[in-house]
Amino acid sequence: MNRLSHVANLAKVYLSYTRRAEIVKSLPTRIWIEPTPSCNFSCGYCPHGMDQPFAKGLMKMELFTNVIDQLEGSLKDVNLFHRGESLIHPKLPEMIEYCSSRGMTTRLHTNAGLMTEERARAIIDAGLSYISFSVDGYVKPVYESNRVGGAFEVTLENIVRFLQIKKEKGTGPFSIVQVMEIGEEEDRKEERRETFKQRFNDLPLDRFVVRTPHNWAGDFAEFGCGVGGKPFSPCTFLWYSTTIFFDGTVVPCPQDFFGKLTLGNANDQPIADIWNGDQMRSLRRRMKERNVDGLSPCDTCDMLNRKTFMGVPVNYLSTFLKDNLLVK
Repeated sequence: MNRLSHVANLAKVYLSYTRRAEIVKSLPTRIWIEPTPSCNFSCGYCPHGMDQPFAKGLMKMELFTNVIDQLEGSLKDVNLFHRGESLIHPKLPEMIEYCSSRGMTTRLHTNAGLMTEERARAIIDAGLSYISFSVDGYVKPVYESNRVGGAFEVTLENIVRFLQIKKEKGTGPFSIVQVMEIGEEEDRKEERRETFKQRFNDLPLDRFVVRTPHNWAGDFAEFGCGVGGKPFSPCTFLWYSTTIFFDGTVVPCPQDFFGKLTLGNANDQPIADIWNGDQMRSLRRRMKERNVDGLSPCDTCDMLNRKTFMGVPVNYLSTFLKDNLLVK
């Protein structure tokens, strides 16, 4: 999809959102599609560190290609991750290539623990567009208390090697290192941050991001819970994106880790039917009415109270503009 077509689709989606339309005439422009929910880490603030069990497995390539084929023409961004570590899936490079060959932007968010040189070369050669490395801690004790199962130096070595390969090839995905400063003491934090960033000097790291943690739709209450007060901003996900688990389960939002709002299954129903089905229309109507009482997980999601500008959360606005309008 070329940029002009993408911007036109975004305009249609935006109008649907501002009008709070129950039926959205265009299909999703962005999806989260889960190669696997399995993970090599068990961090306390992600689904693998919580007490709620969920099924594990690998997405079948036939299901993956079927979903992509159904959305071709509207779909621009494919997030090839959700609850798990996507590098576990042996066919991840094939998934990337399948989307890239159709002009879709592919994104990978990874803990980097499994980023071998072989995997790095494979996903770069497949045409990955964006990669975000999640490293929550500037020093070994903080990182390893947050990233349970991870080894600080191994993770950093894997990221550095990936960036070296990207530099060697002269091409590769837009590369981000992302940190949530959980557990970082305020004393000399900026100094630790700068020392950490120096590890990537002279390497093609495109962006360093410090992210504000949120409550994962109420599943991690330490960072706030419940919807209350003002402002109330209807969830944008319902108008422009959808999320598909490894087994085909479709949910409306990437924060719904445990399928509390299951809409259908992509193995059994066309995505278009699910996208404007009774359940999605009801959810959009409830957002329009600002009525999420008893609607789990929406009723405990702090995202609905974040400040916005023209419908986009302010803290993500610059990233949204860069990703959708400014970056090729």
